[in-house]
Amino acid sequence: MKFLILSCNTGQGHNSAANALCEKFISMGHECVVKDTLRYCSKVVSKSISKSYDKIVLHTPKAFGVGYRFSKSIVYKGGKRKSAVYAVNMTYSKRIYRDVVQNNYDAIICCHVFPAQAMTHIRHKYNLQKPVFVVATDYSFSPFYDELDVDRFFVSLPEVKHEYTERGIPEEKIITSGIPISERFVSDITKSQARTKLALSQNKFLCLIMSGSMGFGNIFTLIDEMLKKPLPNYEILVIAGNNNKLRRSINETYSKYDNVAAIGFTDKVHLYMRASDMVITKPGGLSTTEAMVSNVPLVLVNPIPGCETENYNCLTGLGVALEGNSIDDAILAFESLVIDNVISEQTIRNQKKYINRNSSGDICNYIINYVKK
Repeated sequence: MKFLILSCNTGQGHNSAANALCEKFISMGHECVVKDTLRYCSKVVSKSISKSYDKIVLHTPKAFGVGYRFSKSIVYKGGKRKSAVYAVNMTYSKRIYRDVVQNNYDAIICCHVFPAQAMTHIRHKYNLQKPVFVVATDYSFSPFYDELDVDRFFVSLPEVKHEYTERGIPEEKIITSGIPISERFVSDITKSQARTKLALSQNKFLCLIMSGSMGFGNIFTLIDEMLKKPLPNYEILVIAGNNNKLRRSINETYSKYDNVAAIGFTDKVHLYMRASDMVITKPGGLSTTEAMVSNVPLVLVNPIPGCETENYNCLTGLGVALEGNSIDDAILAFESLVIDNVISEQTIRNQKKYINRNSSGDICNYIINYVKK
């Protein structure tokens, strides 16, 4: 079979989910390609929207939250009303339609609402008889989902299904699959083996900080407060990604400490997570899922108002992650995990209870069987 996965560069979680599914389809012997939806407009438009999104989220998160809540408050049940965002995504839908027809894809999978809106318009205007699926990448119902005409929604947890049904989405269209993540994160490699591969100490408590979009001040304040605690035998490792300025600054600021270090971009995040005793990160849907399937205690910090706030509330409410919404909360969680194995063990038990390690395979198998029928 041949599958098209449509993603979007507004946050890397959507691309990570898309690539995880593509990786799985190919491993199962099928053809699959991932495309950036906004590139159907142009490369310039895609980069422009991506940069604008990053700037809004980083510099005016409260405004982003207000816009998110407003968008989510509008009900599109019944399909008669369409959003302004839907109207924008109609404009390039013909290009997607031509691509789907020319390449004769068996199904289209949308890892973002933008392509799902475009595909809804294509179905109505061109009467396209191809299955269309939406894969949610957060632990909540996303704005505009209720104006979509798709075959199935793959959602994170049974606990969020009611949000979909309350917005008029038929229950039979909602599949609780979990959020798809790369197979690398579900390997059976042990903590000791991961540390050996990464040349890390075998006998120290390792706190991994995933910097993401977290601001400079918050990271430095967090590390400063952690270092004040008279706790034994621990290390702090920051993954700064492509933020080389942050990496250099951390290594220079804490050069006198032998238990603090920062690294840049790495393709071994799965190993670092497996090697860690705790992970501190923002509550993005993909990064949290990757940590939870790695069965490492998770402390959530600095949620962006909107979907990340909802992720934070959902995951801390289920006990699969610990609260770190303030520096004091994060430090308390850090101390608790260093000192108390019981909290760590309970968090991991909850992760195993609620989080599906085989989400990518389950989604791909469902889609394949659906297309066959």
